[in-house]
Amino acid sequence: VHRSYKEYVIKNKILELVPSRPELEFPEVLEMERHFILHIGPTNSGKTFHALEQLRMAQNGIYLGPLRLLALEVYEKMQDYGTPCTMLTGQECIQDQGSRVIAATVEMLDIQEEFDIAVIDEAQMVQDDLRGHSWTRAILGIRAKEIHICMSPAAESVITHLIGLTGDRYEVCRYERKTELCCENEPFLFPEDVQEGDALIVFSKRSVLDIAGRLEKEGIAASVIYGSLPPEIRRRQMHLFTGGKTKVVVSTDAIGMGLNLPVRRIVFIQMDKYDGNGRRPLQVPEIKQIAGRAGRYGIYDIGYVTAMGQPGLEYLSEQLPKNEEPVKTVSLGFPQVLL
Repeated sequence: VHRSYKEYVIKNKILELVPSRPELEFPEVLEMERHFILHIGPTNSGKTFHALEQLRMAQNGIYLGPLRLLALEVYEKMQDYGTPCTMLTGQECIQDQGSRVIAATVEMLDIQEEFDIAVIDEAQMVQDDLRGHSWTRAILGIRAKEIHICMSPAAESVITHLIGLTGDRYEVCRYERKTELCCENEPFLFPEDVQEGDALIVFSKRSVLDIAGRLEKEGIAASVIYGSLPPEIRRRQMHLFTGGKTKVVVSTDAIGMGLNLPVRRIVFIQMDKYDGNGRRPLQVPEIKQIAGRAGRYGIYDIGYVTAMGQPGLEYLSEQLPKNEEPVKTVSLGFPQVLL
């Protein structure tokens, strides 16, 4: 009895500490007057570019994205702008002298720090079971006067709902895709159909290395991109492709999260993936996110997309035109007060 009573008391004490509404976790933020600018549009529509144009002016700014690769890309973009920047991920920290902007993965946000301008990228990830709580925390808790949120149209209502909870103001900028996206009629044959500017998509590190090895035997040099590549090697692989040293890239779905590579055609070698529970067909948002990487404004005015094998291509051409279902839920993390 004694033990179960103790558990009962502890459980109740914990529940007392958990705010009944998530926005109440950040009382200091509720007293601020924050202004949100929502950049809403499909992949390759320039929404992140416009948000970064504002961030480069920041005296103390931050970019929060889903991938180390994206933090790296933003860090390099800030260097191109002449804006001193710090790249901060769970794996590494690179700091320019006199840094004014941090480019980080979303989990690295210091909720106590104040910023004048913040950019939160790929905010449709707010519903993700494993990582979505980091986006929820960033939107509700970041201490910044001006906050740019980039997202797919499917996330609009859920993000505006979150902002509504805090009582902050927001405005919406909408974007259309800059390049045409065209689904090919013939299924892809490997390796005969490989062309310059292709990105071949598979869903594991092992498959990436396997495909790249087979291309090498055919005399085709390929860059490889997957999540667990060490930062220095990953940087080199991207530069080889953007610089034209390699003609093809073999990648996991990491490429779908906004990496700006000059890709002419996206080729789905697989149309299903293992998601931690089992193998399942790709869903419409995943297909759109990855396929949308085809075509690069000013380099390839039409982006092409195809898949290996007739069943794969049929599934792709059936799913690609569908609209994404609106995001209806957000993921909540462990309350800050308890952490």
